[in-house]
Amino acid sequence: MENKMENLALNDKKNTGPKLGLIPLAAKKPRNTEKGTKVLVETNIRKLAISPNQPIFKYAVQVNFVYGKADGTQVVIEMSKSLRKGTEHDNDKARCQKVYNEAIKRYDTLRTGGPYFYDRQASLYTLNKLKTENIAFDVVEGISKRPNFKKAQFVLKKVDESFQSTSNDINKTVNPCPANADKTLLEAMNIIVSGPAFEKVPLKEYQEGCLYSGVGASKAVKTLEGTDKKSASLFMTTEMKSTLFHPDWIPLLDVLRSFRGFTTNLKSNIPAAQRIEKACVGLDVVLDYGPHKGLQEDGIVMKIRKFSTSAVETTFELEDKTKTTVFNYFKKRKLGKINIPVELLLLCPSQTVTNDQMINNEQADMIKLSAAKPNIRKTTTDCIAKKVGLASNSIYGFIKVEEPVKVEGMVLNKPKIAFAGNKLAVLNDPRAKFPTDFNLAGKYFIAKELSNWAIVFIQGEEIKGLADQLVNEMKNNGMKASNPVETFIVRGDLESVFKNGKAANRQLLFFVVKSRYNYHQQIKALEQKYDLLTQEVRAETAEKVFRQPQTRLNIVNKTNMKLGGLNYAIGSESFNKPGRLIVGFETSQRSGGNPDYPISVGFAANMLDHHQKFAGGYVYVKRDKDIFGSIVKDTLITILKTTYKYRGKPTDILLYFNGVSEGQFALLNEAFSKHVKDACMFLDQNYRPNFTIIASSKTHNERLYKSDKGFIVNLEPGTIIDHTIVSPVYNEWYHASAAARQGTTKTTKFTLIFTTQAAEPMWNLQQLTNDLCYDHQIVFHPVGLPVPLFIAGRYSQRGAMVLAANQGPVYTNDVMDLEETNKLLGYGSKKLFETRFNA
Repeated sequence: MENKMENLALNDKKNTGPKLGLIPLAAKKPRNTEKGTKVLVETNIRKLAISPNQPIFKYAVQVNFVYGKADGTQVVIEMSKSLRKGTEHDNDKARCQKVYNEAIKRYDTLRTGGPYFYDRQASLYTLNKLKTENIAFDVVEGISKRPNFKKAQFVLKKVDESFQSTSNDINKTVNPCPANADKTLLEAMNIIVSGPAFEKVPLKEYQEGCLYSGVGASKAVKTLEGTDKKSASLFMTTEMKSTLFHPDWIPLLDVLRSFRGFTTNLKSNIPAAQRIEKACVGLDVVLDYGPHKGLQEDGIVMKIRKFSTSAVETTFELEDKTKTTVFNYFKKRKLGKINIPVELLLLCPSQTVTNDQMINNEQADMIKLSAAKPNIRKTTTDCIAKKVGLASNSIYGFIKVEEPVKVEGMVLNKPKIAFAGNKLAVLNDPRAKFPTDFNLAGKYFIAKELSNWAIVFIQGEEIKGLADQLVNEMKNNGMKASNPVETFIVRGDLESVFKNGKAANRQLLFFVVKSRYNYHQQIKALEQKYDLLTQEVRAETAEKVFRQPQTRLNIVNKTNMKLGGLNYAIGSESFNKPGRLIVGFETSQRSGGNPDYPISVGFAANMLDHHQKFAGGYVYVKRDKDIFGSIVKDTLITILKTTYKYRGKPTDILLYFNGVSEGQFALLNEAFSKHVKDACMFLDQNYRPNFTIIASSKTHNERLYKSDKGFIVNLEPGTIIDHTIVSPVYNEWYHASAAARQGTTKTTKFTLIFTTQAAEPMWNLQQLTNDLCYDHQIVFHPVGLPVPLFIAGRYSQRGAMVLAANQGPVYTNDVMDLEETNKLLGYGSKKLFETRFNA
């Protein structure tokens, strides 16, 4: 623990590298006023009307905790600038609040006047200047229960910069150069305009894991364009939230007992234990025994990484070369990673359940809980906002929250969808429930041949006639197809199927197995190992092909794409540029999963023989704030080489990065743009194509609705909004690309970060992004992200799956070896890399 504390103190050094954010992002372009059909859009975004000349003062707070070390020296940790994450970060904020509460008791200046707004870390905001502007004291009692705690130090003083801001400083909060934006007013307003984030109401509970849901409203204050041409305005978004939580401060053993199949003598390597492990890996726990008992927030926080053998069975060697068990000696001996009995651990509070930890129907249930219809969601959000004080006519006498704004949107034109012989699909069918859904209008645009393949069943569970159904469907859609060889999984031996398939030079192994066998992860890991294309269909789904033409078509759509075909072509002015390389970077593994594992970053690009065919892969990277930067250059070099092989050098490159926060815009604008230039010059020192970088995100709070003759309904696919509720200095737009099959549409926010083509109009980037959402090829309707990002996300999931199936990354001399992990578990050196193997 002491070493950990010293490391934390050392990590608090300022970055000595060049400061980012001093170069402006792409210059603001005119909004799209011509391309598309106008529509009225309602929002959950409220303008904040602020009294002029209201001063807001900012004070710096420093909270230090002093701990004793075994050698008699002391270590000082600044809690008010905590660099830790998750539970430990929350605990540090709670420690700061305790010390601040002591300051209130001791100093009249913090009890009178005000009001005061403390962010529980390093900033205190007031509406009136403090009478005593420099406060410093030490406190020993009532702060920490840790036995080596000595004292806490509190220091309050004026900040060196931006001590005083006023309500007139809205324009200073934004700047084309991100580093030049003064966020003081925004930071203050986010603290001042506040309400409870969640009410943990048990709308839905789960016996396994003791999980429960929480509902409430989230809020965010932002500077947006507004309608005043001379000045930007402050706006607040309020959004209904439903989240699943793990229980608070419950013994880990009680959590384990809640799972089906749990016994106290459960072995860690059997399926029941592995299922429970999946639900618990990544959870924060604290010790609760001996001197640690009752500490809770002051306890030593650890993260569950995996389950091992029992404490009675797990042994390790002492310094005198004798062996002992964890059960007998773990309290006295701690070296490196340790095994701790679950009876002595408590779950830390307020931990949300990650997708990786969901083992039942939790994800589907949470989608249903949050999938309120548009009119219900908007009404509920407005009610919650008023209930928790986020829609007040007078907050502290100088802020009025107006009604949600309404804006004009544009519904972009739908692209033409062409099958073989230029036969066009029908869009905008007034009889269709979703007018962006389309049907097969002819044979596949590029149909492939499948002559050497095997259909794989569990022995004794064959589906007679299935192969004939699939072959006929392939032929009907223009493919050349031969009957497959039948082969069988015998006693769970999947690897033999792959060995035999590789020896026979099969194009495809087509698995048909019941879902209860749960072979998917193993099949895909073996696909990667043997470089042998696979497709898996659940036997329950395969049974439907005899009576459901759509099921048959969906299966064969995927087969043709895996083989390198193109089911249809998209015809539009924006997408009809074979010289434009379009790349997407995405990861679905930002949080959750085993914290010792690297993150899988997926990428996809139209790098094959037709500019509307996308393929890609994944790269393992270390867990960091910047998960893309380390791989952009090398990945783009690989993509450029592949593109050059099939279509020559691109004249233009467009890159999408999904899940990027505004705080990383400068990184994309300066560092990532350099990576792109370096990759191009690696290919050819004189190679200077145009290129554009766009950031996208769905992690915003904005909800947008179509106002249809007084009714609130979902936005039509293709709706964009690029004014009023966007940044006043960046090129932003909200885009609804897909029809919501249930619940309310969640738009994607796009930001143009960098471009060498200043003259390219915004409408062209918007139309191209919309067209890309139609290029999924497997389903005949647009999807929720442009296809390079959508497919990259699937590749990211595949990478995580392959990593888990192989029991984690490769280690060299006990250090994680990313280079060897990517070489061994990736697709970069496989022939399948140049296919859409993950269709």
